[in-house]
Amino acid sequence: MSYLDELSALGLSKAQIDQLQRFCALLLAWRKTHNVTGVRTHEQCMEYVVDSLLPLSWLSPFTSLLDIGSGGGFPALPLAIARPEASALLVEPIAKKASFLTLTAIELGLTNVRVVAKRIEEITPFPCDLITSRAVAKTDTILQLAAPFRTKETTILLYKGSSVDEETPFEERARIIKQGSRSYLIIEGEDRVS
Repeated sequence: MSYLDELSALGLSKAQIDQLQRFCALLLAWRKTHNVTGVRTHEQCMEYVVDSLLPLSWLSPFTSLLDIGSGGGFPALPLAIARPEASALLVEPIAKKASFLTLTAIELGLTNVRVVAKRIEEITPFPCDLITSRAVAKTDTILQLAAPFRTKETTILLYKGSSVDEETPFEERARIIKQGSRSYLIIEGEDRVS
């Protein structure tokens, strides 16, 4: 199945798929001079896009998204494109990456996206429906950073690799969904790491 077919199967419109392709073009252009990502080709970028969006098929609806360590924009920008009704706060402490994210959101007309060039510890806590993170830190660290933003309705979605089983703390609400080499760690509710 091509990435276009996969995105269509997730319910994305042609306009949203066009936005995702423009996002990839901007990411690759910035990569040439600013090294905001390890993604090297359009095809690889679109694979990351699909990887970012696959959880939409099993996630509960959300109206607010907090992405910790947004880097080159995965998974937050694809999620914001796919769910324009949800407000998305992208937290990225590295200035050049935060600049890329801000300019990309403007270029793509993503009025639901706000980028903050700070560390998550510097953000005033607020309740949010969905907290995401990809390739930032070990699970226990992300859960500690996310704790002030969690409520009984919050879902945490972590994009992990093969080490997910070794670094997943016991939480009653934790579940792991594996797709190829990707493991999605999902924790629903307010169980917190102490």
